[in-house]
Amino acid sequence: MEEQIKKTFKESSVLFPLTTIFTLVYFGLNVAEFVTKGAFKAPGEVMLVYIALLAAYAGDKEVRRWMGSEEPSRWGSIFIYMWFAFFLVAVIVKSVWSEFLLPGDLTKTCLQVLAVLFGSKASKKIYSMKQVKKELAVTGEDKILSLLGEKGTLGNKEIAAALGISHTTCWRMLDKLEAEGKVKKTGAGRGVSYTL
Repeated sequence: MEEQIKKTFKESSVLFPLTTIFTLVYFGLNVAEFVTKGAFKAPGEVMLVYIALLAAYAGDKEVRRWMGSEEPSRWGSIFIYMWFAFFLVAVIVKSVWSEFLLPGDLTKTCLQVLAVLFGSKASKKIYSMKQVKKELAVTGEDKILSLLGEKGTLGNKEIAAALGISHTTCWRMLDKLEAEGKVKKTGAGRGVSYTL
């Protein structure tokens, strides 16, 4: 029974709805504090739990991306826009009507939400760059194998020139291909050549 629960339970199936509910409730508490001109105070503890929950959701999402089990996008960035739109409106209203007060934790909340978003976006960008690099390396290695298949025996300098890559990149790919047993290295120093 416990094993079946482990198989069906996914943190993401709980974290997203829970984060959504916390966002809407905490957002509503901040709106209430603003509209009542400070007569109602949103409890500060809610902000700490909300930010921790948001960070857990974003962290889980990024771990899943890096582990190869990425969840579909859920429009979480709408919440970020919602917070900043509210902040902007609140600042403008407060500037015009001084009796309105900004909710106590609104600035901190916006900055922390932005930090979580930035961390998530940075992770996504690094992951994408890593995937592109991986694809380029595979493509480069495939090109080397194809080139050696056509020409027979070539040196690093000739391969690098034919593929339009640096000598260092070429050495790295050739070393990897040699370690994998896909190419054979013969000679020494400047006389090193490679064959299939």
